[in-house]
Amino acid sequence: MLRSATHFSKNVRPCLPTDDHISTAIDGGSLQDLIERSSGRTISIYQALRLLSCVALLCLSVATSIFDSHTLDGIADPEWWVRLTQCEIYAYTSALALASVLIPRRRALFSGHLSLVLVLVWVVYVYRNLVPLGTTNLSPADANEGVLLWIKMAILTEAAVLLPLFMPPGKPEYLNEEQAASWYSQRVFSWLNGTVAKAHQVDHMPLEDLPALGHADSTSILIEGCLKACLHLDPLQAKNTHVVWGFLQIHRSQFLLGALALAVSSTFGLSWPFATQGLLSYLEEGHNDSNIQPWVWVLLLFVGPTLATICSEWHQWTMNRVSIRNEAIITQLLFQHALRIRVKSDTPGESEGDSKDATNGSTYEARGSEPKTDFFVGRLNNLVTSDLANITEGNKQLLILLVEAPVQMGVAIAFMYSVLGWSAIVGLATLVALLPIPAYLSGWIQAFQKKMMDKTDARVQLINEVLNVVRMIKLFGWEQRVAAQIEERRQAELVLLSKSRWLEILNNLFNYSIPLVTMAVTFGFYTAVMGQELTASKLFSSNAAFILIQTEMHTIFFVIPILTQARVSLDRINDFLHQTELLDEFSQDNESSDSTASYLHPPTESAIIGIKGTSFTWANDAPIRTPLSAATPSTGRSDRRFVLTIDGELFFKRGRTNLTIGPTGSGKTSLLMALLGEMHARFDGPASFVSLPREGGVAYAAQESWVLSDTIKNNILFGAPYDETRYAKVIKQCALERDLSLFDAGDQTEVGERGITLSGGQKARITLARAVYSSADILLLDDVLAALDVHTGRWIVDQCFKGDLIRERTVILVSHNVALIRPIADFVVALGSDGHIASQGSLDKTLREDGELLSELASEEELLKNTSEELNKPELEGKNASKNGKLVVAEEIKEGQVGWETLRLFFMNTSKTPRLYWAVYMIMMAVTHSFFNSQSYYLGIWAAQYENHSPSEISVAYYLSIYGLLVLLTIIAYGTAWLFYIIGSKHASRIIHSKLVSSILGTTLRWLDKTPTSRVVARCTADIQAVDTSLPRYVLAVIETIIFMTLRIVAVALVAPIFIVPAIVVGAAGALLGRIYMKAQICVKREMSNTRAPVIGHFSSAISGIVSIRAYGAQEQFKNESYLRVDRYSRAAFTYNGLNRWVTVRVDAMGVLLSVLLAAYLVYGPHISASNAGFAMTMAVGFSATILQWVRLVNYLQISGMHHRPSYVLERVQQYLTIEQEEKPTTDGVPPAYWPASGDLRVEKLSARYSEDGPRVLHEISFEVRSGERIGIVGRTGSGKSSLTLSLLRCILTEGTVYYDRIATNTINLDALRSNITIIPQTPELLSGTLRKNLDPFDQHDDATLNDALRSAGLFSLQESEDSARLTLDSEITGGGGNLSVGQRQILALARAIVRRSKLLILDEATSAIDYETDAIIQNSLREELGRDVTVLTVAHRLQSIMDADRIMVLDAGRIVEYDAPRKLLERQNGYFRSLVDGSGDKAALCAQAGYDLVSS
Repeated sequence: MLRSATHFSKNVRPCLPTDDHISTAIDGGSLQDLIERSSGRTISIYQALRLLSCVALLCLSVATSIFDSHTLDGIADPEWWVRLTQCEIYAYTSALALASVLIPRRRALFSGHLSLVLVLVWVVYVYRNLVPLGTTNLSPADANEGVLLWIKMAILTEAAVLLPLFMPPGKPEYLNEEQAASWYSQRVFSWLNGTVAKAHQVDHMPLEDLPALGHADSTSILIEGCLKACLHLDPLQAKNTHVVWGFLQIHRSQFLLGALALAVSSTFGLSWPFATQGLLSYLEEGHNDSNIQPWVWVLLLFVGPTLATICSEWHQWTMNRVSIRNEAIITQLLFQHALRIRVKSDTPGESEGDSKDATNGSTYEARGSEPKTDFFVGRLNNLVTSDLANITEGNKQLLILLVEAPVQMGVAIAFMYSVLGWSAIVGLATLVALLPIPAYLSGWIQAFQKKMMDKTDARVQLINEVLNVVRMIKLFGWEQRVAAQIEERRQAELVLLSKSRWLEILNNLFNYSIPLVTMAVTFGFYTAVMGQELTASKLFSSNAAFILIQTEMHTIFFVIPILTQARVSLDRINDFLHQTELLDEFSQDNESSDSTASYLHPPTESAIIGIKGTSFTWANDAPIRTPLSAATPSTGRSDRRFVLTIDGELFFKRGRTNLTIGPTGSGKTSLLMALLGEMHARFDGPASFVSLPREGGVAYAAQESWVLSDTIKNNILFGAPYDETRYAKVIKQCALERDLSLFDAGDQTEVGERGITLSGGQKARITLARAVYSSADILLLDDVLAALDVHTGRWIVDQCFKGDLIRERTVILVSHNVALIRPIADFVVALGSDGHIASQGSLDKTLREDGELLSELASEEELLKNTSEELNKPELEGKNASKNGKLVVAEEIKEGQVGWETLRLFFMNTSKTPRLYWAVYMIMMAVTHSFFNSQSYYLGIWAAQYENHSPSEISVAYYLSIYGLLVLLTIIAYGTAWLFYIIGSKHASRIIHSKLVSSILGTTLRWLDKTPTSRVVARCTADIQAVDTSLPRYVLAVIETIIFMTLRIVAVALVAPIFIVPAIVVGAAGALLGRIYMKAQICVKREMSNTRAPVIGHFSSAISGIVSIRAYGAQEQFKNESYLRVDRYSRAAFTYNGLNRWVTVRVDAMGVLLSVLLAAYLVYGPHISASNAGFAMTMAVGFSATILQWVRLVNYLQISGMHHRPSYVLERVQQYLTIEQEEKPTTDGVPPAYWPASGDLRVEKLSARYSEDGPRVLHEISFEVRSGERIGIVGRTGSGKSSLTLSLLRCILTEGTVYYDRIATNTINLDALRSNITIIPQTPELLSGTLRKNLDPFDQHDDATLNDALRSAGLFSLQESEDSARLTLDSEITGGGGNLSVGQRQILALARAIVRRSKLLILDEATSAIDYETDAIIQNSLREELGRDVTVLTVAHRLQSIMDADRIMVLDAGRIVEYDAPRKLLERQNGYFRSLVDGSGDKAALCAQAGYDLVSS
């Protein structure tokens, strides 16, 4: 993961050429040298051709002047001067062409000037000689030159137009495909032809085969350039300047270019109405009455729309380039800024480690007067996904609102006024008067959508919580209850979705009818009031212009909400960059005397590690808790703020092991965070300081181990150079040799997201190994021994902490296990529950001052025996990664197109009778568009009346009433079709979501381990949202477009039957082109989606481990890795957007060509009336324009992913409907109502494995437990303890039989089994919300029961000394328990288990992070509070927790090696359990606890 940023692919960061090697003068070298200096053979050929063309033009001009000299009157004749000027110009251009060949260094200057001169000459020739050919009364000005004129025109066109268009810009080896392409190729995107052809030949085209990323588009160049060129984007430099001004500054040239292209496109957009008027006027007036040749209008029909398309697509490409660059810039700005933020200041957060050492520990909760904020990681993910998508979309639409809409509406209004006079103004006034109706309805729809989004947010929030604790849900058998909760919220969401769609129908009907009403008013006023003739040329041309105006008005209403949303997202990003609280070292707020940066280091001795006279909080504005405030009763969350106070001096010993101890929640981790600068320092005076020298490096191991989703080896190296000898030592000293022997891939095994392939002890040792392997002088280790058994912990102490790799390094270690650490502790800091230092100094001094600690160590410690022998046994529990080390399955990339089975998921769930449903729906759509086409035909009939009748003879009211009736029938049919759409889409959305939730909740734990939570969340949130909204709309659009195109062809065929042939040809060509395009686009889109996911994954992983990253000083390494990942995404994104432009230009050109062929046929073919011709052209234009829309819709329906377009999203959902499932409930599996009546447990030959092809982790174990017994389960790390607990719940694959209360568990439904067994896993999981919700999520118990459970779990005894920061049932818990220490989370998880009152209770390392005193209280409470018929199985590394058990089970390598009462096991001198006790630091106390007389033995 931590590869250097300099390892860019050669296709990602191509080098740029320099001019140093290019000669500035001709030195007489060979022709080959000249060609090389002229930038390559291809360009030399183009230059030579242009030189020859210029010379040829010079010769022809001279020859023409000589031949015609006898006809001229000398210098007095103006024509003589014209010929002389031609010769001079061509001589000048020849000199320029020669200079561009001979002087390569100035080639760009000479070539550009030459092109300008030639184009100006070409324009003059076109005006003098080609324009007259388009008229019936003019002739070419230079016609007397005869054939030489047209030869010169051909050569001039080649030199002035063709060669500059097709000439490449420079050496292609220094440029990517786009940069090496010619001007023409860039404008029509021909540089992508190779990509399209390659994609057509393979099943899937990988990222490496896509066009390379341009040098200027690489992330590192963008970030470096932006921060240098624009200080507005640097949050440390521009505190009060909005980032939007920075983006406008760095992209100003792109915005100007895009605006120019869009203005040209909007102007040429009027060419169709203008040419239509000319053609129909020609047909009305007769062939002999027009001054303009009809082919001019036909040519304009092709050239105008084609140029409009090219300019429009160039604008789109320019804006897409800006958008992709912005995505890279914003992602990196957020990432780099996140590395400076104090995580806890914004939220209780999800940092790693016990930096969340809560309640009395390092808790900082949101300020009481402010609303709760989202998780830090969640907020960042939202900024780089949803907000970034909003900004990207807004960027694409900005110039459409500012340039396209005003320009196109302006020219269209001017045209309409020239055709219809004042009636056009009346029509526009009618349109403006009616537009507030859909605007009002749109506001109403947005209000409903906002309410719906609130419901969606509620459902998504619940799903996020569920997926974060899905293991707990499955272990507790809560799947059906949770699914019911989700379904309830889903139903509320769908009700509002249906209401918003009803309003959407009403709005669509108004949007549809308003332009029809407006046209009726316009034409009625023109005929009835103004008394004018409504000829076909006026009707159809003004109708086309009016549609342009109406389209732009709707575009404005469409774009404004998008831009508003983009502005909101920009504000959110700006607020994050400028208003989040930074670490003290980055903070510029030095106004407060207690935050002066100069206090951060000691004034003299820089080698000091320590703190003097400083208090620490988790935010700048958190109040210091005084004795007076502490005595005030707690009033809520705002009072629960922790302050770590160092009143005097605290100096750690350099080169020694320093131990930090204290009760749960005393702030031990906060002390480490204070040293690292993670907390806000409040200094008592000028002599105060915080010092942690970083010159020699700092390494940090968090209590909640943070690992990268990478291999074990890369997690240990963490970007450091590989030293084989040192690496081997680290593996051995951290007791990882036996762990690695389990995995087929050894240290190349991927640990998965959050280290899911590893046990808690393995993650802790890998985190420790990372710190030990590093070259850092200072190691901060946060309770790394808590998750380890006694033998492993002792090995770590003896081999690692006493080893050569730690020697002479400063270690600051947090631990509860004082007995184990005692031999190496040179300096001890004891913290009190109030956040102050209770004592400091040697361990002996601390013991004298702490009676409770002394009593724990009163027993005589003995030397450990057989530690190394016990650690060298070969077999170990694990989760069986595959031989190549891969555990996390790659994001699915299916090859080819999305199949019918995927679409069938939607189509077949729209109704109980889907075939009838779709038949009726398509019939209603066909009726709708038949009525719609008849409106245009009827308008043609109305216009035809003026060809044979005077205006006074035509009844305007009659024709308007028939037209109104057709409009009404169309609205009724359209509304009926939409009714079917609403009912069917809602039905499909509900069923698909229900199936998805059921499938995920019903899957196996193994599948959940292999699948990152982020992917599951994406399916249940963004993908389902697409199924609710975009998917039905795209399906509707595809069906409607096909019906629309079919009926348009039929309509044109009624007027010009021959049109069917070119229509079929062009339609087939468009379909073929679309198929070729989709083959490439599917590959690119999926690569785009799958390169985006690692960007987000790396982002989330880095932020989760932000404390570790900052401690190691690894920010640059993570920035560089982020650059690489963003570049991979940008490479795919550029190709994706380029392919969209590629197909648009080509399909639009084919559609325009079809319309041109029809126009030529109507002019030069059999005589057709102007009205019928106008109707046919209108239908043909509609068909031609829809070809591209149809290709795109089918494409969008078959591919998608990143931006949640339809069918790929549906494919992603379907993939999760076919995942592996646990056994489903059956009627035969329902146990008797009385079951279980006791906690009796009998296991017969139980074997287990984590996957079907994995090794056994339990080997035919058998045992019995009588009801009410308390059984302790011990064994080394990986011996099978956790596997046994999962096997009892049938969470992994098992063989053998387990009898619970005399009924075999494999005959009972899983939900019944798990709801009657309670397990507390090693890693406790909590929900966001109140403490009451965590104990009783389904509101089944009263407060008295819940408080009793908290008392039994030991919470009240822990809080006896605290008055203010107490946890109560109304206390707020953040997601995952982020504002609690690990020990407090375990206490709450234990209380939740007690509430369930199961007959069988399993504790899997449930008190590993709790201090010994609290642990003893908990164990005593369990003995006294639980019923006598409750069986308790306790898995523990701490022998104190299970020494008073009725029996103890000792596991080793998945087998039971000992199982008896503790006293009897201790009597076995060479027994396994006896060796564990002998190896502990408090052997005597343990023996006494078990009732074993150590002296007599």
